[in-house]
Amino acid sequence: MIKTIVYLIRHSVRFNSNNIVQYNTNQNKTLKNEKIILSVEGEKRAEILSREKELQNIDVVYTSNCVRTLQTAKYLLEKQNLKVNIDERFDERRVGKPNDNTIKDWWLKQYIDENYKTEGGESQKEVRERFTQAFNEVLKVNKGKRIAIFSHGYAITFFIMKWCKFEYDDKKDNIKLYFRNKKMFDKKINAPEVFKLEFNENNEILNIENIEFSDLPYKDAFGN
Repeated sequence: MIKTIVYLIRHSVRFNSNNIVQYNTNQNKTLKNEKIILSVEGEKRAEILSREKELQNIDVVYTSNCVRTLQTAKYLLEKQNLKVNIDERFDERRVGKPNDNTIKDWWLKQYIDENYKTEGGESQKEVRERFTQAFNEVLKVNKGKRIAIFSHGYAITFFIMKWCKFEYDDKKDNIKLYFRNKKMFDKKINAPEVFKLEFNENNEILNIENIEFSDLPYKDAFGN
């Protein structure tokens, strides 16, 4: 049976904007977000990721349109002598204006209600639709290959929720994902984080699993 393997990879630790004293620009919020770089620690963790046995023999690589995903991917690209495809449909969810003062845990509401979004932001459904469109195109032209897609935490989880049931553990602040009634993920999302998806020759999903690496202990997007 021909199998297509896709690794969905969240970017490594990003540079913390709290370290910026002044940002004098007329660029919009989306463009500023796209330009966020990795921290020094994030660069080191991205290089470690590129050496993981599970991620060798990749055939093709895609990244979002954001600097931090390309910076995470570059070590794997160099190590395996690969070129990259950049697609903005793999970008992170547009946050819009957070509603912390009016709606408690508004970010959690986006997991529960696929149509909920903040002013100027994207809903879970909108993110999944654009991600799915790009993903299906990738599958179509890369059947039987090993594919790496470097993207973002919300974008990846919103996408795989088309196959997975979601729960939130408020005691541990963990995200739980169940694939075919089997718990597949139960923790805070790491930076980087890797999900392995397997598809048959008809591009039907066979399995989803979370791949953990002992030399990449938990760090959130800001290195905490």
